[in-house]
This record gives sequence, structure tokens and C-alpha cells, in this order.
Amino acid sequence: MAVNPNDPAMFKGHNQYTHPAGILVSGHYRKAHGYTCYRPEGTRDWLIMYTLSGKGLINNGDGNYAECTERTLTIVSPGTLQDFFTEEGYVWEKLWAHFLPRFTWADWLSAGHKNGCIFQLHIDNDGASRAIESAFWRVLSYKMDRDVLLRDELTMNALEEIILLAASQNRQQKKLDPRISEVLDILAKGYMEEHSVDKLAAQVSLSPSRLSHLFKEQVGDSIIETLVKYRLNQAEKLLRYTLRPITEIALEVGFHSPDYFTRRFTGSFGVSPSQYRKQQLDKVD
Repeated sequence: MAVNPNDPAMFKGHNQYTHPAGILVSGHYRKAHGYTCYRPEGTRDWLIMYTLSGKGLINNGDGNYAECTERTLTIVSPGTLQDFFTEEGYVWEKLWAHFLPRFTWADWLSAGHKNGCIFQLHIDNDGASRAIESAFWRVLSYKMDRDVLLRDELTMNALEEIILLAASQNRQQKKLDPRISEVLDILAKGYMEEHSVDKLAAQVSLSPSRLSHLFKEQVGDSIIETLVKYRLNQAEKLLRYTLRPITEIALEVGFHSPDYFTRRFTGSFGVSPSQYRKQQLDKVD
């Protein structure tokens, strides 16, 4: 895996990664005024920063600078201007990482970037703040300890916890329509089952057309596409952590046609299910 954050290519196409997911470099900085970072072309990976104390300023892309204060999580997309520094009179303490995400993070990351390439979220919840900081320290700890078995997987799982916590807090702060939240919960818990827009609409007391419009507006994908993504996410985990037959996995997560499953999986991950499993086994070996 590349160690220079400028090296890895991010996308081959929509949601298709040309390099394996992983954390390229991470660290803990405590920098006084005078610390600056300026990358006009950005990097070809994602950057995540969590401010512990002090204040930093980051160019939000339109010439204005947003504040990075205590409990602020900042995520920068690939290819985005990286222009940030410690505010005068402050010491900026932050945890950070450059990374290539797992495919399963695509929705959680893109949800925060609909209005730009810099996403910021202030974590108001004490429990979520403690959990994010704890997970970040584990990212650094696993990354440094070469004696830990499955070190890369543990590191990425800790970062995934941060992404999930941020997505959860973002959803709460955006006040997602409770009927859309209910549909998302139904799909997440029953991804292996058959669902129709008409039936889901009846469950949340909306017309099918109103539900479809509201869901697309707030989630960014159609109901069917969201269901397919839930199924692919679960299939990816089963391929990565079990040796069960691929056809069995496809049927269990809700794909009645193994050929259709293979096409959708390949379109999302860039490799077939069998190739993906081989890549994961090669990592362990």
C-alpha cells in the first residue's frame, strides 16, 4: 500500500476503487500558530481531522475559512484544495488520517458532501464525542503496533466506527423525516426480504409517489437502490469474513439470481465476488 497520500488513485469510475481500502498515514498534531498546510490540488485520497482543542481554520472552497474547534470533525474529499492552518493565538490539537474508504462507506461519506467537498460536523453529544476520540486513538495505536494480528483490519474497523458515528450524528442533526428514518430502519433490518414501494408507503402512511420523492430527496438514492446497497454491504462482509459459497451468500442477502448479484457486486466493487474474496484471503496470508 502506498504511504504517500499523493500516490493512490481514488476512483476508476463511480464507486469503483482502483486501490485497496486502507489508512495511508495518520497522526496526532498539537501545533501553535505558524503551522500551515497548503495543497492546491489536494490529494487523491480522503482526509479526516478531529479537533481536540484550540482552533484551526480551513478554506471551505469559496474563499472563506471555516473554523475547526473542539469536537469538530472535518472531512475533505479527494482532489479538493487543502488549505488550513492554526489560528493566531491558539494551539490546534487534532487527530487526523489520510485514507481510502471501503465501498460500504460510500453513502455515509457522500451524504455530507452534497453541498461541497469540505464536510464539517460539530459533535454536540458527549457520548459520541468520547466514542469518536477513543476510536481515533485506536486507529493510531493499531497503525503503530506491527505485532497485532490483522492490524490493518482492526485499524480500518476503528475508522469505520468514526465514520458511522459521524453519519449517525449528522442524520440526527439534519432532522431526517421520521417516516424516512422508519423506512431506512425497515430496509436495514430486513434487507434480505422483498420490499415494494407500495407496501412501505402504506407502513408509513404516505402515498407511493410522495414516499419515493421524499426518500430520494433526503437519502440521495431511490428505495430500491438503497436496498441493493444494504444487500451488497452485507454480502461484502460475508465474503470477507466467511468461506461460505458465493451462491449461498447471494441468496441469503436477498439476491434471487446469482448472476445478477455478480453483476451488481462487480459494478460496485470493481471486481467479481470470487476475486474480492481472493484479495481478502491474500491480505491474511
